Amino acid sequence: MKKNSSFPRSILSVSRVEFGLKQDNPEAKYPPLKLLVKDGKQIPSGLQGHVFIISATGSVDSKSRDDNKDIVFPSSDGFTPFYNGDGMVYRFDFDNLEEGVFLTTRIAKTPCYYADAATNKCKPNLRFKNRGIMRMSDQLGIRNQLNTGFLPMKFLQEDNERLLITWDIGRPYEIDTKTLEAVTPVGWDRDWRAFNPLLAKLPLQPPFPFKLVQTSAHPCFDENTGEMFTVNSGRSLSTFIAQLCPVLYWAFGLIDSIRNRSQRRFQQVPDQKNFFQKLADALKKTIHLFWSLLQRFNIAVLVRVRYRQVLRSKDFSPQSAPHLLEKRDIFANFVYVISWDGKEKINKWQVTHPNGCPIAIKQSMHQIGLTEDYVVLMDTAFKFLLEEILPAPNEPKYEEIEKWLRNLIDRPQLPDSTIYIVRRTDLKSDVKKVVARQVVIPRETTHFLTDYKNPNDQITLHLAHVCAWDVAEWIRKIDFSNSDNNGGLPHMFGMTVGPLDISRIGCYVLDAKDAKLIEVVRSDLTGVYADNQPNKYCQDTQSNGKEYCKYTWGPALYAYRENPPSGHFDNIYWSFFGCWEDIFTEQGFKMYQNYKYREIPADEVRLLTKKGIKSNLLRLHIADLDTLEANENRLQIQDAYEFDTGYFGNSPQFVPRAGSTGGSTDGYIVCVVYNGTDEQPDNGNEIWIFDAADLKSGPLCKLWHPQLNFGISVHTTWLSKIGKRTASYNIPVKQDYEYLVKQQPQEIQEFFNEWVYPKREPKDSGDCSVS
Repeated sequence: MKKNSSFPRSILSVSRVEFGLKQDNPEAKYPPLKLLVKDGKQIPSGLQGHVFIISATGSVDSKSRDDNKDIVFPSSDGFTPFYNGDGMVYRFDFDNLEEGVFLTTRIAKTPCYYADAATNKCKPNLRFKNRGIMRMSDQLGIRNQLNTGFLPMKFLQEDNERLLITWDIGRPYEIDTKTLEAVTPVGWDRDWRAFNPLLAKLPLQPPFPFKLVQTSAHPCFDENTGEMFTVNSGRSLSTFIAQLCPVLYWAFGLIDSIRNRSQRRFQQVPDQKNFFQKLADALKKTIHLFWSLLQRFNIAVLVRVRYRQVLRSKDFSPQSAPHLLEKRDIFANFVYVISWDGKEKINKWQVTHPNGCPIAIKQSMHQIGLTEDYVVLMDTAFKFLLEEILPAPNEPKYEEIEKWLRNLIDRPQLPDSTIYIVRRTDLKSDVKKVVARQVVIPRETTHFLTDYKNPNDQITLHLAHVCAWDVAEWIRKIDFSNSDNNGGLPHMFGMTVGPLDISRIGCYVLDAKDAKLIEVVRSDLTGVYADNQPNKYCQDTQSNGKEYCKYTWGPALYAYRENPPSGHFDNIYWSFFGCWEDIFTEQGFKMYQNYKYREIPADEVRLLTKKGIKSNLLRLHIADLDTLEANENRLQIQDAYEFDTGYFGNSPQFVPRAGSTGGSTDGYIVCVVYNGTDEQPDNGNEIWIFDAADLKSGPLCKLWHPQLNFGISVHTTWLSKIGKRTASYNIPVKQDYEYLVKQQPQEIQEFFNEWVYPKREPKDSGDCSVS
């Protein structure tokens, strides 16, 4: 493998150092970094405000570099994905360009962060460990790492914008935009329902103090009404049990194999032959019984817990029991829409189908959407399976078991996008449940945006279809043989696997009343183009006699001008991964070889990946339907920049030009760019600034610093100004968790009093005594 064509290894390391003013962050090791300008270019004078970027930065026990303990390698164990790690907030200040661009950073330190730090050095029996996409302690529960996204909020009658940091499996937190401190969660712990009883407590133990809460990494805010919207969802035990079906089939196959071999081997020894046949039959009956008990466990427990509501219900009958249990019990699937006004307690409503049954999210709700009249929920293509959250322990002796388990219970993401539409006028204070209407769009989606305006109850969705690209799968040791030295380069352990088909970008119009698609003919930018569908950005390479768009491999993150005055989007910026040989896996290829909507033949994808397709940043223009000719597509790539071989661009953010009149291209795109390794003078990490109206001309400016060291950066936001938080909303840590802590053994109660409540972090093992 050639070094200059490989995925940048600089992404494998990250600095956990906090930079900031001491009066804002007493734990800051250094003052804010003044970034350096590369290649003699000038910082554009029209930059303004503050760009926020978030990244996972490993954990308190991540392996550090020998010559610099500040630098860690979060996924060097060959087991942990990049997105399992503490969230680091990076703020780039463009508000005083005469002095320069300055960087302030801070780790999002939630109560479970202090528990993690203290157990790592002082309480090894309670220590947290990485388990797939989660970090958990067998006695304390699951970490809320807040490493994925932001949500700016300008509440009514407030002067300053407030800011949330988020991720998919934890309550969102509000941070102080000046100090970057994680100040308070949204809602009390008891307001949020645990994802599943299996992940809320262990048998014969009290519930975890830190429970797993599934929500959305992309909540929404309506500046016109001053409301924030998010979700709280969970799954029934039967949903998890269904994932174990392949294990059952394998066990039955093994038993039949034992029986057949015994029959052949002991053909002349009847007693031994009969013994093995009886043993096989007994094993099969035992598994049948065990499986039957598992399948009935849910209903058995529900009847015991809810017999007053169910068995004594006037609607009860043997035929109605499953329906009633599914609707009413804590073991059922559930989705709540949550709203918050920034001042009072959260409000929530359970979402059901028109028949009264709760909707079931099979993967996740990584993103939700908001329009003037509707909340839009989607079962997004970021799957959340047993294999992702409960893999085998991270020890060499378990690697074969982990490979075996993955082959048995891993499955592809769902190939279609299921959408649930909730009318906002139904979200009333005197009701507890609301009905959603369901629409299915072909092809899977992780990120989508909605136009705020919904004229005639028509909702416009802007989607990036991640076709055969499974971001919940990551590179692990078990993907390689011991003899594979990868050309002398480190493996990309922890990195999400690459795309295994070309993707599409879509724009769809839904009829919210009738729950159907009403504009589909010219609604997506097809990955493969016939000769009569030319596009100047999609004519370079051919497949199967058709031209395909080299720019639409692996749609990652997006940027746009916030709050378009028209209420609809006309330009959206997307970053694309491209294809890289060293994030291709045979496991992924096998899983998506027969992808439902395949455009490029699977074997050809293998060859294209080996050759390499570059990362890029593009601008997608969305035309108004009223302006189109009969056969004209609504979508068009109007501008694009292709990164050089060996460079990867990520986390784009639109910054409006100072004095801008509001045009959706009148500004800059700021993004993170990786190249090479962390051994370079610039650590292989840079900040590039593009003219948003002219991407193709390349970056106007590149910023760097010897101490700037990103891990995998994720989402971003921009604020025109920052300031010390003045909002009074605050949930005290002790009052929030005390109802759970009081149920714990004395050791854990004392631990919370000594470390978690006072936000105390030991610096080393000698700092474990409590004065």
